[in-house]
Amino acid sequence: MSQACVSKYLNNKPYVSKKTKEKIKKAIEKLNYRPSAIARSLVSKKTNKIGVLVWDITNPYQTKIIRKIEEYKTLHNLHYDILLIDMKNKEGVGDKYINTMLENRVVGIVTTSDKISIDRIKFLKEIKLPIIFIGRRINVPDIDLDYVMVDNMKGAYSITKYLLNLGHRKIIHLTGPLNTSVSYDRLKGYEKAMKEFGIKDIKENLINLGDFTFESGTNAAKNIFSAKVWPTAIFCANDFSAFGVMDYCYKHDIKIPEDVSIAGFDDINFSSLSFINLTTVKQPIKKICETAAKALFEKIKTGDDKLVQIILEPELKIRKSTRAL
Repeated sequence: MSQACVSKYLNNKPYVSKKTKEKIKKAIEKLNYRPSAIARSLVSKKTNKIGVLVWDITNPYQTKIIRKIEEYKTLHNLHYDILLIDMKNKEGVGDKYINTMLENRVVGIVTTSDKISIDRIKFLKEIKLPIIFIGRRINVPDIDLDYVMVDNMKGAYSITKYLLNLGHRKIIHLTGPLNTSVSYDRLKGYEKAMKEFGIKDIKENLINLGDFTFESGTNAAKNIFSAKVWPTAIFCANDFSAFGVMDYCYKHDIKIPEDVSIAGFDDINFSSLSFINLTTVKQPIKKICETAAKALFEKIKTGDDKLVQIILEPELKIRKSTRAL
């Protein structure tokens, strides 16, 4: 058989007779042949890979996003492989990871990191490689980028206002890294609510810088509870760091919520467990991932560059980690 004829059979193209198909099928079974994705990509200059760049794979929020993208791909019978790269959030700009994806000829990228340089973003636009930001956005002058995210500012505002309405005034906000859009928006939501209640000197007294990790929660708690005056509530920029604060409290006999109320953001799987019961802001992670995945695969399929900028509503989840004063 000619190479072209076998290629048509393998790619389900027409103009291969039934008799020829049967011969090729028997030959494949006898030789135990498997098509090489690498060889195909060298010929076609394309692969069936999509790049998934995550901010920190140890964070349950990030792993849930990966799982939801996989579930969407499987549900819709989409034959793409995922090239997963963990950026490790303490590192600077993620350009080298984008370069790795380009070297592996991915046909599209989704990312939970906004630490990508403007030059790299512009290059992706020039070569028309779709990239969609999940859970955050990035501002690049004169370039509109695709993102699907929750309204971070509104979510932070609502949970801070909830604590204020419970009577709390000494509310510490454990932020994420403030050079990211997520942390910045959540800080602004916190500040807005605090200012509405006439609370001044917010930055000087009530903000504790973190990096979204469990360890940042425990370290912040150590500093917070070593002070003479304790806060009555702590609002953490994400649930994972809130777990760190809670762990410190349990180990040092600080009762939650009797001694301090604790709130988070994300509503990851463990937050609703009975021994945690964390009051938090729920992100519609399933909807975020489904929307982003659908948009990405549609862009890959059609080449359509229609802008996707979607902000979804947060939901306040009240549990037992907070109480009224």
